Amino acid sequence: MYSSFRVTGFFLLIFLFLTAAVDAKNLNSRQIESQERDSLRVGLVLSGGGALGIAHIGVIQAIEEAGIRIDYITGTSMGSLIGGLYAIGYTSDQLVEIVKSNNFTELFTEKVNRRYISNYEKIYDDRTIATFPINEKRIDLPIGIISGQNVYTFLSRLTQNVHGVEEFDDFDIPFAAVATNLETGEAKVFRSGYLPDALRASISIPSIFSPHEIDGKLYVDGGLIRNLPVEDAIEMGADYTIAVDVSSPLMEKDSLNTITKVLNQSLLFRIHDYADIQRQMADYVVQVDELEPYSAADFDMTDKFLEIGQKAGIKHLEDFKQIASKQKSAPPKRFGIENTGKFPVSNVEILGNSLYDDAFILNQLDFIPQSTLEVNTIEERVSKLYSSQYIDNVTYRLLPGPNEYYTLQINVEENETDDFNVGLRYETGSQASVLFEGNFQNLLHNGSLSRAEIRLGDRINMQTDHIYYGALGSSLGLMTSLEYNSENVDWFFPDRRAAQFKDELFRVELSGGNYFSIQNLVSIGIRRDLIRHSNRINYNGVEASDQNYHSVFLRFIRDKLNRNAYPTSGRKLVLEGYYSHDVIMSELDFTSSDLYYEGYYALTDEISITNTLWLGYTTGRDLPWEYWKSPNRYEPIYNFIRFGGLEPYEISSRNVQMGSLGLQVEPFYHRFVNLNVYIGRFQDNWSFNFPSNEFEHGISLSLGALTIVGPAKVILSTGSLDKFRAELQIGYQF
Repeated sequence: MYSSFRVTGFFLLIFLFLTAAVDAKNLNSRQIESQERDSLRVGLVLSGGGALGIAHIGVIQAIEEAGIRIDYITGTSMGSLIGGLYAIGYTSDQLVEIVKSNNFTELFTEKVNRRYISNYEKIYDDRTIATFPINEKRIDLPIGIISGQNVYTFLSRLTQNVHGVEEFDDFDIPFAAVATNLETGEAKVFRSGYLPDALRASISIPSIFSPHEIDGKLYVDGGLIRNLPVEDAIEMGADYTIAVDVSSPLMEKDSLNTITKVLNQSLLFRIHDYADIQRQMADYVVQVDELEPYSAADFDMTDKFLEIGQKAGIKHLEDFKQIASKQKSAPPKRFGIENTGKFPVSNVEILGNSLYDDAFILNQLDFIPQSTLEVNTIEERVSKLYSSQYIDNVTYRLLPGPNEYYTLQINVEENETDDFNVGLRYETGSQASVLFEGNFQNLLHNGSLSRAEIRLGDRINMQTDHIYYGALGSSLGLMTSLEYNSENVDWFFPDRRAAQFKDELFRVELSGGNYFSIQNLVSIGIRRDLIRHSNRINYNGVEASDQNYHSVFLRFIRDKLNRNAYPTSGRKLVLEGYYSHDVIMSELDFTSSDLYYEGYYALTDEISITNTLWLGYTTGRDLPWEYWKSPNRYEPIYNFIRFGGLEPYEISSRNVQMGSLGLQVEPFYHRFVNLNVYIGRFQDNWSFNFPSNEFEHGISLSLGALTIVGPAKVILSTGSLDKFRAELQIGYQF
């Protein structure tokens, strides 16, 4: 019995010893003091925070200096972007260069490249400030302000080295990005797939970015459900986690003074509750409190956020060194990412198209298989396709194939949405104006584009265009246009207001041209104008004809301006001629021809030389008002031809010879100073004799900015006809 007791006791002691050993091992498995393991497996957790997430880079620099080996990275929103790039091999110095060399404000501004939009769209480009989709014959709110095209292209460029990698565990550092399933509200942890897809989903701030679709499911910013994804690093295998939190704190009472801030605070409650749970799971938390005064939208403060992150990293450096001392192997040397920028492509694969066949899209892209493509070329052609009216979004992926060749995969989202646009404008003299515009795809039949607009204000304009492009090829089209225009015209003689009338025009126009080409526009057509003059004051002093007539016209436009408002580079040339005669059974005999040139020559990124030239020539004494040459008057084809020191309509002549030379400076982002000098001659009869006393001159100085409601300008001008003028303009020209 004693022997039996001894045996039983022996096995009991063995059992207790083993149990204690196992318990001790479990107890210390995530403690920094553990020396039993081969090495700590460290997971780096990076929170969301918008622009504040740039501070993550400074903390990573301190982690590198301390010698910590990072075994896993998880991130949400901006944390996923920084963490994902670091995981695939970028060094911290390269991350600094990326955030410093890219303008995030423009990256998050969803603007197509104006050089790649169609000739027709250029005429009416940049006139509205808000766009709403039309669904099932009603106007809806957009699903997001930003579609994400620019961001996706940016991510595709930065991740070229892993386009062919499906498993994120195969990166230099295993990685996971967190997004939120918009349908279920559950977290989605991306550990495989196409990295730009995962990052784009994770950063999709609701209402700002459109939700991102992957495999038929919609995703938005992961910060809604897990802004600090500690549990996901533990799930990946980390037994020690370093969580870096740069998220915005809750606002105090005095700051909650707008509806936007109240709604934002309501959203932050849930985000902070979830983040508190995740912080308790972490072994070490870096809370970057110095970011509290700043906003997640302050993308113009890159240098400041890098500095704050570096200071935070230095503050935790000694603790980081202690963590590193518990790891038995040092971090591998990081060589960074070298983007070759050139890829031999054997095949181009089109995905996502149903309305337009592969041949049509390939023709737009102009890719030649079995050729070497530079990334800049790929992105330029993708931008060209995206800028067309056919496509909403375009993404690309380079997949490695046999014999060191690549397959270029192009994924398109076709444009099947009609839209309603609103424009606002205020200017001294004419006061406020509003523009309503609707664009409709395939409204009357397939292969058509219809546009309708109404302008209300000092000038009333209503116009509808219907373009049929299905039968004439991808770039040619037939356009039918109906227009009503009404404006009050002041007639000056010679330099004082002598008469006034209301000009009403109803126009029917039929034309053909390469409206959907992005190259030079050539169009020819015929128009019928019905004219009515009313509200006449001293009408005998008015020389414009009020007879009905029809005319034929020929037009050439080459428009390569980089933007409509405050362009910094590019040229615009317009040549057009009109002919009305009894030969074509018109009631009036006249001709009108114009040459207009506008150029911007960039000397540096901030300074451009500008110049304009306008030559206009007419014949025939009975000339309708629409063909008189009058500067400081809006015309869709020319936009707005300014002559400093003149009131609108102050000069109205049959012929014009004028030009300007100027300097445009952008001392701060989207803030402009313009100085222009003008000289011109406005005559009843064209002449190549140039006596100096026939020329008028002017000068103008303007201070302006590009704002969310369009360009804003304060213009000070003077000239030979007026002593001084001060003007305020807000909004796009229309």
